[in-house]
Amino acid sequence: MSGGRRISTKQLRDAGWTALPRTDKAGRDYRHRDGWRIEHCGHPTALWPYLLIDPDGEIVLAGAAGPWKNPTYGTAWRTVQKAIDYVATVGLRRKQLLSICRW
Repeated sequence: MSGGRRISTKQLRDAGWTALPRTDKAGRDYRHRDGWRIEHCGHPTALWPYLLIDPDGEIVLAGAAGPWKNPTYGTAWRTVQKAIDYVATVGLRRKQLLSICRW
C-alpha cells in the first residue's frame, strides 16, 4: 500500500483495520484487531491529521518510522496509509520503541 492513494475497505479489512463511523468531525477513525487506533484530529484541512495510538493507549508520533525510531519525535501522521504501513511493518509500541530508539 502506498501513502498517496485512498485505502479500500477490503485493504483495511485484510490488514486488520476497521473504519469507525464519525458524525461530529471531518475524517475517520480506525481500530486494529490488536488494539491500535488511528484518530483523525477533526480539522478538514489539517496537514498531519492522524494520531496513532498503541494498544497501551500511548501516542506514537511519525518519528517512530524514521531512522531514529523515536515515537516522541515528529508530528502526527500525514496519511492513514502511512500509519497503517508502520503498524504492519514495525508495529512496536511506544514503550518498546523508547527502549531501542537511537537518540
